[in-house]
Amino acid sequence: MKKLLVFMLSLSLVLTLSGCYSKTGETETEGVVVLAELPDEEINITFWHIYGQGKSELLDALIAEFEEMYPNITVESISQGSYTDLKSKAISSISAGNTPDLLVGYPDHFAEYLNGNAIIPLDLFINDETWGVDLTDFIDSYVEENSQYEGGVMYSMPYSKSTEMMVYNKTVFDHYGITLSNTEPVTWEELETYATQIVGDGEFQCDYLVNYDSSANLFINASRQWDGQYTNTAGEVLVDDANTVSMLNYMSGLFDSKTLALPIAWDESYGSANFLKGDVCMTIGSTAGIAYNIPLPGNVGKFGQFEVGIAPIPQKEGGVNSVMQQGPNIAIMSDTTDAERLASWLLIKHLTSAEATAQWAIDTGYLPVRYSGYESAEYQAFLDTANYDPDWKYQSMTANAAYAQVDFFQYDPAFANRVTSSDVRDEAGLALEAIFAKTKTVQEAIANMIAQLVW
Repeated sequence: MKKLLVFMLSLSLVLTLSGCYSKTGETETEGVVVLAELPDEEINITFWHIYGQGKSELLDALIAEFEEMYPNITVESISQGSYTDLKSKAISSISAGNTPDLLVGYPDHFAEYLNGNAIIPLDLFINDETWGVDLTDFIDSYVEENSQYEGGVMYSMPYSKSTEMMVYNKTVFDHYGITLSNTEPVTWEELETYATQIVGDGEFQCDYLVNYDSSANLFINASRQWDGQYTNTAGEVLVDDANTVSMLNYMSGLFDSKTLALPIAWDESYGSANFLKGDVCMTIGSTAGIAYNIPLPGNVGKFGQFEVGIAPIPQKEGGVNSVMQQGPNIAIMSDTTDAERLASWLLIKHLTSAEATAQWAIDTGYLPVRYSGYESAEYQAFLDTANYDPDWKYQSMTANAAYAQVDFFQYDPAFANRVTSSDVRDEAGLALEAIFAKTKTVQEAIANMIAQLVW
């Protein structure tokens, strides 16, 4: 019943958007005008995001720099709470015809907004001789994610990106003489070997070897590593595939050997607290959440204030290297004037400049969206602080692990039909949790997933 209510709500939102706007059949860039000059008049734009106090302070500082560059532009920066809150408020604002000028969001959010023609294509701004940017300087997979919509149109720009990392109890691994690299991934097969030593109830052992925070990410990313099928931008559910089934059977075996766990093992949403307690000796989660996995003085867990190591996420031996790219992008709303659109674009251009994206990454734990941001002297110095600055050691190690995976980044397909890409993602996570909890076999989990999603 709960899932039915969630589906009906999602469907009603999609239909609401579709009813508010009608698609005209015009080419994607028709109706978008890029002004040759910024008007002298006062221009006020509103930017919706999800950042709390710490990140908002840095964002406001970057906006203040922007307003100095363009004195006639004033930016109102407003946090809307969680991503779910922001999406709900955005849909309400679209229905009411009172939207912000620009906002952050995930591709599946933007896919729903596109059903109502509520965001504009950015290609003319990107390619403009005066105001444009060099897309080849942006991380390739980020550009691909933001141009996955029909016709390859860029409806958003990469902004606050992250990925996954593996944090481990270095004190325990050192005890067994196991050395992991900060930049080279281990394989799932190697983790199985480590589990034979580390899993147990001894002094230097844990109940499980590794926790994976997001069951949905595990399903999606592991299916890629096994060269299996998941879904596509047309919304097809393709999980009844030999390689995907093989992956799920393998994960089921890892669950049985206690090599791998999900947070539901402890009735939690994340595994960081249980990592600190010593219930599990490794944990995989977002690079933006490293602080939650660092034991502080007085940590009351089994290992006290143990030393932490950070590594890239595991890969399949002989498989397809794949890592989830995460984090929101940024788009401009349709209910804007030409002047407001140009001002919004200039703000996006400033926030994604090499200097700003490097500063944002260093201070927040997100990643630069430009190669020039990674290569900047400031960011390279930050990567090196793992070697000499204990105050920034773990943040720098996290950045190094993330940087080492950049060529493996892959993104989720986005669509918003009767079933949305977020619906498929949710069901993928539930399928793995059912396999972990042994409430369903692999085949039953796949069959249930298809039954929930295929109409």
